[in-house]
Amino acid sequence: MAATPDLKAVILLATLKHKRSGQEFSHTETLCEVVIECLRENGVRSDMVRLVDRNIPPGTKSNMGSGDDWPGILDKILAAEIIIFATPIWWGIQSSLMQRVIERLDELHNELLETGKSRLNNKVGGIIITGEEDGEQHITGNISNFLLNMGLTLPPHCAVSYQDQYTRATKKSLGRKFREDKKTAQAAEKMARNLAFFARLLRDSEIPQ
Repeated sequence: MAATPDLKAVILLATLKHKRSGQEFSHTETLCEVVIECLRENGVRSDMVRLVDRNIPPGTKSNMGSGDDWPGILDKILAAEIIIFATPIWWGIQSSLMQRVIERLDELHNELLETGKSRLNNKVGGIIITGEEDGEQHITGNISNFLLNMGLTLPPHCAVSYQDQYTRATKKSLGRKFREDKKTAQAAEKMARNLAFFARLLRDSEIPQ
């Protein structure tokens, strides 16, 4: 039985696949849904933001003007206790949309440098990666470095990844494959448990700034 939700997570999904009729589903989104189920079992309500379906102009400001969807996404980030970066591997690195998120958070980093305080302090971070090629460790290192420098806490085993040849499976069958694969399922469960544990720990005993 799932615990009563008392925590919020926002998952920033950086797939490049639009939700258009007939377009191939996203492996990264499917793995995110497995993690969301595990988070729910640990009392966490999740909000997955499909970045590809939003208007997020390039830039380093929190608001780039009329039509910019980023300010609303930033509000979700600031309201959550858990922030998860989810990206496919493209040519050995995170997707361009994941990099766009990092760039748009730059103003918060400048604020941290100027004041010594981060609005992301006492939040925990997680990482989800899928791909057919190598690069998972490199991407994990890049994103971890960014999250730590932004003031987030990274618990042990806060990442889950899946690397294999993509097949023409249906989304339903792929989700079942993720759940039935012992290594992937255990990693997702451990990630969710640790994110929830540390989020509650920091909520009840904040790190001073």
